[in-house]
Order: sequence, then structure tokens, then C-alpha cells
Amino acid sequence: MDLIAGKTEPTVLLPFQIPANMLTVEAQFEDVPQDMTTRTDTEGNTYDFAFGQNWSGVIEDARLKKYN
Repeated sequence: MDLIAGKTEPTVLLPFQIPANMLTVEAQFEDVPQDMTTRTDTEGNTYDFAFGQNWSGVIEDARLKKYN
């Protein structure tokens, strides 16, 4: 309810990588983690494992050190 009421800000990290294109998907190995080129948007954000944004912008906290 706090999230709906605006009292807290949602924060989440990606549990997977978002590939740059279909060629990247076809070339990746299914059993090798984090082996693909990930999508980068016009603002320079790379959608790799553990990337996250909230209303304030890109998330940079202790979770990134653990998962990245």
C-alpha cells in the first residue's frame, strides 16, 4: 500500500540480460552465464544482469556489488 500511496519508491534489478539484437541471441551459449552483448539505450544505460532504475534514475547501491 505504501508503494501505491507514493510513500516508498519501487526499486528492482534485472534478473537477466536483455540482448542487443537477435544475432546476439542466436550466438549465445545456453550454459554460459553473461556471455552476450546487452542492449544499450540512447541515454547510455546497458541492460545487463542487475541493472535497475527507479524514479530517481539508475540504481547504484550495495546490491550491485553483490550481484554484478
